[in-house]
Amino acid sequence: MKLVLVSNYLSPYQESLSKEFINQYGDSYKFIATTPFNEKRLKVGYEDKNQSFFVLRAYETPEAMQEAIKLIDESECVIVGGVPVSVVSSRLKQGKITFMYSERFFKGPMLKDIVRFFKYSLYSGGRSSARNLHSKFCLLCTGAFTAWDYNTCGLFRGKAYRWGYFPEVKHYDDIDGLISRKKKASILWAGRFLDWKHPDTAVMLAKNLRDMGLDFQLKIIGAGEMQDTLVGMIEAMNLEKYVKITTGGGVSNQELRTEMEKAEVFILTSDKGEGWGVVLNEAMNSGCAVVAGEKIGSVPYLVRDGHNGLIFRDRDINDLTQKVSALLKAPEMTSTLGREAYNTICGVWNAQEAAKRFVVLADALRKSDEPVSLWDDGPCSIAPVKI
Repeated sequence: MKLVLVSNYLSPYQESLSKEFINQYGDSYKFIATTPFNEKRLKVGYEDKNQSFFVLRAYETPEAMQEAIKLIDESECVIVGGVPVSVVSSRLKQGKITFMYSERFFKGPMLKDIVRFFKYSLYSGGRSSARNLHSKFCLLCTGAFTAWDYNTCGLFRGKAYRWGYFPEVKHYDDIDGLISRKKKASILWAGRFLDWKHPDTAVMLAKNLRDMGLDFQLKIIGAGEMQDTLVGMIEAMNLEKYVKITTGGGVSNQELRTEMEKAEVFILTSDKGEGWGVVLNEAMNSGCAVVAGEKIGSVPYLVRDGHNGLIFRDRDINDLTQKVSALLKAPEMTSTLGREAYNTICGVWNAQEAAKRFVVLADALRKSDEPVSLWDDGPCSIAPVKI
């Protein structure tokens, strides 16, 4: 079976997945990039992933575009995301297996969500195929709330599958040794300093933990528009002893992974604006005990509350404080959660497992006129409808 993945450009997470698709499909796999690699990423040192040997750069010449159109129309299976669904309209009319991957689109504010509702309810790109239970046009949900958003608009009901972003996975020879070497009572927050990521919640957490008389160190890594606000909060609350914050542009991904390997606890404070949140994959892979907000897209997929991490109520600083303080008081629970988090990523939520399952799912759909359910959890299992 020939598989094509169509997107704007090849991201690092799609690269990991593409390498596994190559292991499954060999030369029958191709990534089609419709735009040049993100220029902002190039300026900060990222490699142009579009130069990979398996990428067809459709934007370069009219001939490349024609080749891309031919591949999309003739391939047995196509995954499309980040580009207009009209690029697969021809194959949808032929009833060929086609997947669209997407994050949720109801992210607020309310007025924008209302506009999005009407946009997706009318949905000109493949609407009839998305509404038809018996068509082979299915949804890969990059986040636990994606299925609900599309279902609300009458789309992909019964045809939505769990999916995600799949960064590179590290396998440690001795995960227990890594966990035992972590800095005691260390907490890490990492991301862009944006309002919907709520880095200020991390500072408020530090104040609460300090006022409880707990000993800890919080490191905040990132860059963005809220940096001055965060620095001002730390100074105003006299938290310099407890909180260290990076300035000047954050750190590289390699440096961030090193920091995760040192940290016992990793906190994610974003609201529903976080469609997925790749740092959760990476922190769990690094053996951190994660404490994450319930509305982050990846959280209901990756975290089993109390088993491989903790989930706190959306933007509830008291609930976050209670859960993090419990970990600081119980190092053995912190170690257990970190170990199980690592097992979750290495065992189930990784590019290799996703690619293997996708091959099986695509083959099953090829043979059936009905949606198929092959797994109870993990990539390619039926996505529950959540709000």
